[in-house]
Amino acid sequence: MSLFVEIEFINTRDQRSYLKKFDLQLHNHLTEQADWDAEFWDFDPEYLVEYSKKLEEVISYSKEGIEFQALWVGENPNKFIELSPNAFLEIIRTNKIGTSTHYFVNKNV
Repeated sequence: MSLFVEIEFINTRDQRSYLKKFDLQLHNHLTEQADWDAEFWDFDPEYLVEYSKKLEEVISYSKEGIEFQALWVGENPNKFIELSPNAFLEIIRTNKIGTSTHYFVNKNV
């Protein structure tokens, strides 16, 4: 199985081309302790600092924000959270990306 990150721009699907210049997949940055049954993924903390900067840039390209999820291929989220870009980036930097969570990162929150 493989971990797959999916990102969509809220209400603006035609901006998808902005994502092509970024490597936004996280599978190769999972630690040996990562467990898909845990509440949060366990990624290399040093990489997440760099990753949060990439996501901050992606969010800046959006008009309203992004949707983000990091799930095993074939899995569906069971938790949905709407939050501000700053709150979302803090989740990324502190290694608290939910294993079954779909994030709505709304610039208007």
